[in-house]
Amino acid sequence: MDAAVKKPEPEAPPAPAQDEQQDLPNEITVKLRKAVMAHGEMVKSLTFRAPTGGDIMALGEHYPLLIDFNTGEVRLNPMPMGMIMSTLAQVPPSTIRLLTAKDWSTCAVALLGFFLPDERTR
Repeated sequence: MDAAVKKPEPEAPPAPAQDEQQDLPNEITVKLRKAVMAHGEMVKSLTFRAPTGGDIMALGEHYPLLIDFNTGEVRLNPMPMGMIMSTLAQVPPSTIRLLTAKDWSTCAVALLGFFLPDERTR
């Protein structure tokens, strides 16, 4: 009687390093509580791509966040945040203006990580 030969199980790939786990995604989708008009049709979610340096530079001196580096306080800067939301979701600014306050805030907060400095640089 031949004994069954058991093949060794392939090793699982190593877990990503802690820094890699914290990297931001290339896009973020936010489900809206209330559908809005975008490009002539009603949408129930917005998908935001990650911003580039060019996207931020296009805002000029108006950064989407107001950061007090002495206290660590972070506040949204509504007009620039709305403009960058429009750019990143590839929808007209009118779509962002149609969002309910709760949906606008949910979208803005979802994007915060893109605009905060990397913790490794502090």
